[in-house]
Amino acid sequence: MKRRLFWRLLGILLAGVVCTRAPAAGVKVGDDNTYAKIALLLQAWSTFTDGGAPNPDSLDTDFYLRRMRVLLFGQLNDRVNFFFETDNPNFGKQGDFSSRTFVQDAWVGLNLHGALQIDVGMLLVPFSHHGMQGAVSLHSLDYHSGLIRYPDGSHVVWRDFGVMARGLLFKDRIEYRLAVLNGVHGGADDPRNPNDWPRLTARLTFNLFDAEGGPGTGGFFYDGLYLAETEAGLVSTRKIVSLGLSADWQKDLNVELDAAGGVCDRDDYFALAADLFWDLPLDSGGRLGLSGQLDFFYYDHGEEYTGYGLLSELGLRYDMLELLFCLDWFESNGSDEGDLLFVYGGFNFWWLGHSTSIKLQVGESKHDGGDWGLAGQVQMQLLF
Repeated sequence: MKRRLFWRLLGILLAGVVCTRAPAAGVKVGDDNTYAKIALLLQAWSTFTDGGAPNPDSLDTDFYLRRMRVLLFGQLNDRVNFFFETDNPNFGKQGDFSSRTFVQDAWVGLNLHGALQIDVGMLLVPFSHHGMQGAVSLHSLDYHSGLIRYPDGSHVVWRDFGVMARGLLFKDRIEYRLAVLNGVHGGADDPRNPNDWPRLTARLTFNLFDAEGGPGTGGFFYDGLYLAETEAGLVSTRKIVSLGLSADWQKDLNVELDAAGGVCDRDDYFALAADLFWDLPLDSGGRLGLSGQLDFFYYDHGEEYTGYGLLSELGLRYDMLELLFCLDWFESNGSDEGDLLFVYGGFNFWWLGHSTSIKLQVGESKHDGGDWGLAGQVQMQLLF
């Protein structure tokens, strides 16, 4: 009975949001050399969780704003660009309206050469393909957040403060990203990193066809898939197959305490990621496309959440319509705590590409070795 109601509510909501449409994204001031552009991102969510209500025999329903963002970006000239973004996530979730608006991205970029850009400020950590994607252009309904496991106190929504060098080499076949970041600061109540070593994160990508990344704000974030509106319909704009390898390190973060609470051992935090990303047009016009990614992770957090993980996406799109299948998996060493298995699929309606989209997702997951749970979400995204 509950599951019939679950599917009926998802169907009613999906039919309702199709009646909404948004204009093209952003307002630009200035000329092609010096300009600023402001945009607003809204992601309205409806979630349905089997057994998630206060009465565990009932279906939990929730309507809220997953993301509300103001984006300001542009360039002073062809050498200096900037990006600034706020967020107010999960506004109204479970009746909670206390969430705050905060700065999520703020950086200045210097385009010194096609092979060298320097970004300074509050930066998205360059670890894995998925970790460098922007929320505006996600392929699935949301991030695979169960697979991004940075140390506590080292980030704000996967951002850290520091400087990053990046660029394209060898006719855009190779892209590199190297960041020196704050990471974790130890203190009187935190025995980690007592010598205040910086955090080092590096990424190397090999592009088989068209390149991902590039100078300016447009090359900073990766897309989940690359789309453009044409008179013929919605098409893939690039032919991409990329292979990436990332590493994340900071000294003396894994601390072992004795029975009295004193430090008896310290070790370094270290993480590796390897990924394969593809976005391939399957016909001459690009209306038929195959997109997806595989990201493999290893984390060494000492006693907590050390282990291996995988996230995967596979989508088959024709024009505005796409079927998408995903699987997330993480296995912690030594215990069930931190384990994750999430199998889900859905339907994406790319009405105006990433500017206006509707996504339906349904799947089952289990956490920390517990029981399976069914959940579904519908998202309406407007970028304008």
